[in-house]
Amino acid sequence: MTAVELIPILNRHRHFAVLFSLGLALLYGEEAWASYHFWSRRAYTDALVLVLVITLVAFVGYLFSFFFPPTLVSATWDHPRPWGVFVNVTAWSAGITIAVNIVLYVLLLVLTEFDFTASYNLLRDVYVYTMFALVFFHGFLLYVRYMHYLYTMPDYVQPIKVIAASGGLGVLMLVVGGFLFLLDLYHFTNAPAALQPMLGLHVYARALYALTLALAAYAWHLRWIGDH
Repeated sequence: MTAVELIPILNRHRHFAVLFSLGLALLYGEEAWASYHFWSRRAYTDALVLVLVITLVAFVGYLFSFFFPPTLVSATWDHPRPWGVFVNVTAWSAGITIAVNIVLYVLLLVLTEFDFTASYNLLRDVYVYTMFALVFFHGFLLYVRYMHYLYTMPDYVQPIKVIAASGGLGVLMLVVGGFLFLLDLYHFTNAPAALQPMLGLHVYARALYALTLALAAYAWHLRWIGDH
């Protein structure tokens, strides 16, 4: 297949892009709201405007990362194999995702008035969110797109490899998620008693919400790789 012939595959799963862009945006909204309570001395109205701006920027930015790269595909994309086209599109998505997260990090610093403690805590969180989006959303989308292509040539599909890859991704999701939750739990138990009620709400709400997003993305990918 030429790059242009792959465009119909690249343009599939628009509902996935919209729903998970919204899901990731709400994750940033929660992060912004928690940051305001922990580190910001801004007036409530000013902070609320910034929280809404951060959520909107995240939503639009992630939408752009999903929808813009496939529009770049043209006949000039001369790759020996379709995999190269899929990877190139995903590389563009990854670059946009990283750029969007840098912008969001700066906006979060503005919200917290560049508080030093906030700066390194938010850097950790934004880094984790960036990797979360790259692996569990753009990564799953890359995998599903490539499987759609392979299903047009049944002789190339080896079920045991598909099962092993999906199983490996599931294990990775659980191990990384468990480690990050334990890290958050460590910070929670060592936090001052006055901060623990709000910090506990933030830690548990974020962990459960992020896990729900990851499980939904994993279930989505299982549904599509089984659709052949």
